[in-house]
Amino acid sequence: MITVKKQDYTDTVAEFANLTRRTAYSMQTADVAYEVLIGKDNRWMIESIHPAKILAMSHAQALLAANQHEAVRVTRTAGKAPEKVVFEQETAGMAEKPITISPIDEAAFCDTLADLNGFEARKTVGRVLRRYLDEHGITALEILHSYWHLQDVQRTDKLYDQAIHRIASIQARAYDLVASERIDKLYGLSKHLTEELRDIGKTAPYTDQIAKDGLAAALKAIEDAFIAERRPLFTNAVLAEFLSRERDWNRKLVLVFDQIDMGAEGDALAYLDEICAEILDGAEAIKMLLGGQPDMVSALRILARVSGGRQNSALTGAPLLNRLNAIMATNHMPMTRSILLERVTRSLSSAQPLTREDETADGAAFPALVTDLVWYAGLSGGVEISEAVTRRCRTALKTRGEDLTAVEGITRILAMLPNRAVKIGYLLDLSRSPFGERHQAAVLTTLLSVVKSVSSLSNLLPERSTRNQLALAVEDLRNRLGGDALGEEISTLIEKKLAKILNDGSQESRDIPSQKKAPGKTQPAKPARAPKPDADGKRKFLAGEAIFSEGDNGDEAYMILSGLVEISVQADGSKLVLAKLDRGEIFGEMALIDDQPRMAAARAMTDTEVVVVPQESFKKRLSWLSEEDRLISHILDALVSRLRQQPFAQ
Repeated sequence: MITVKKQDYTDTVAEFANLTRRTAYSMQTADVAYEVLIGKDNRWMIESIHPAKILAMSHAQALLAANQHEAVRVTRTAGKAPEKVVFEQETAGMAEKPITISPIDEAAFCDTLADLNGFEARKTVGRVLRRYLDEHGITALEILHSYWHLQDVQRTDKLYDQAIHRIASIQARAYDLVASERIDKLYGLSKHLTEELRDIGKTAPYTDQIAKDGLAAALKAIEDAFIAERRPLFTNAVLAEFLSRERDWNRKLVLVFDQIDMGAEGDALAYLDEICAEILDGAEAIKMLLGGQPDMVSALRILARVSGGRQNSALTGAPLLNRLNAIMATNHMPMTRSILLERVTRSLSSAQPLTREDETADGAAFPALVTDLVWYAGLSGGVEISEAVTRRCRTALKTRGEDLTAVEGITRILAMLPNRAVKIGYLLDLSRSPFGERHQAAVLTTLLSVVKSVSSLSNLLPERSTRNQLALAVEDLRNRLGGDALGEEISTLIEKKLAKILNDGSQESRDIPSQKKAPGKTQPAKPARAPKPDADGKRKFLAGEAIFSEGDNGDEAYMILSGLVEISVQADGSKLVLAKLDRGEIFGEMALIDDQPRMAAARAMTDTEVVVVPQESFKKRLSWLSEEDRLISHILDALVSRLRQQPFAQ
């Protein structure tokens, strides 16, 4: 056993790290060096050499905290003078289980140093090194943008190698790349980053400026001092040093909150939002923030409300949580909001009970959580939350020991939602989820049914809603409608209907062209009504002939007997082709369930013959629909088949 002289050393690693950055450049001399040695197998081995004592001591303390060596020693050498031991201490004993990486399934793609500066890369590093971060009280920002922290991780060989290999493996699988090439790439990026941080320059003056004048002032000073290419890395290095002033998660949050309260906005607020999100992505930080909660559902309800700044009453004994709620209510913090809602989603998707009681208590608590998740037009958290809530509903509200069916679960959720705007948004999100892909008919048929019931603004939200509430709800719906997950045709139809509803409600609708008559101009003549069908209910169209146009009254549907029909809409001044239909397919069927003007146009691409289904006839048949009514059954089957065949986002 190595004999060492124990020394009472009370300064913290964080204090050393802070002093390190202030004195690293002023204490270098040509003659003096400080060696850090580690004890192994009854002998000392040089681990690293530093130009200043404070740097060596800081690193020695980090090695002691890692608990991977029998002892640590710091010696001073000066020219030809004898070597002097300035610090020596045994560790508490080799750790039985060294810190390992945490399991992750997703990893941000990194190919350049600029990628490593981004929040997604830091989130990946934070998750794979979560145990290490919690052990040392540091964030991924500090690891990736502090030379000393990054070196410490790199020296922890097994942990560093495991992290590189895990991230590379995920990236290779996700992007169909060669794993070994990704591993080499990440090692190369890490080495490049280390070299850049070693020569980063003095950051202490800017961290002092943050504390004194606020982050916005420091960013302005950095902008004046550095070219654009150098700013991101240097800015993150400054923020990493500033955050390293505290090792406790709550105190790190206080640093961030104080900066926000100093009036941070724009880029300054965006940086602080990312740091706040990064801290709250850790389970230990969330536990410290929430304090003791009686059960999981209580914690999730608080996170759901705080994510939108909607915790209406102050929480007893939770000053930081109340402060975060106030910040979320008055500042745009998308990253923090997303991280909080991700945690709610993960918890709902787990098998952990909502309460500490029984299934009956879980079922009673569940609706209140759904209410807390309601946003302007849908649920906070979008697609992931909507799926997690639906899946949990099927188990939390099970009847007679049996999980609810998909349709029953969706129906129970809809009954908990306050208005049609929220119901439509929830269904739009659910339709994009893996659950929605497996249950397309149930989700989309319900969605079309709810949309059909909306004919004006008063149907969308409660009667006393303000114009601002209506505008926020419609804007939220449009955001949830984006993309082609519903299929281009259905997405366009629903979006056009929402636009029409808002247009009809007010001339002040923003970003929507007015349908009102222009002063001094006459309305264009309505298109001539299509000729009546033949006695046998058929109609013929020549190649290129319009069958109906956008805006026409919709009172007929058609089944193609022969020919080819193009379905299109006008979008941004040009024609967008939604579908090309062939023999046996039905189109124009929305008129039979919607009672609204045509939202798309139909044109015969070749000489075409169709069977005409008048709306009046349809309604009469619908009233006495039976299994023998094959025509109506065919129409309904065609609608469901069309929904099932929509191309969903992968």
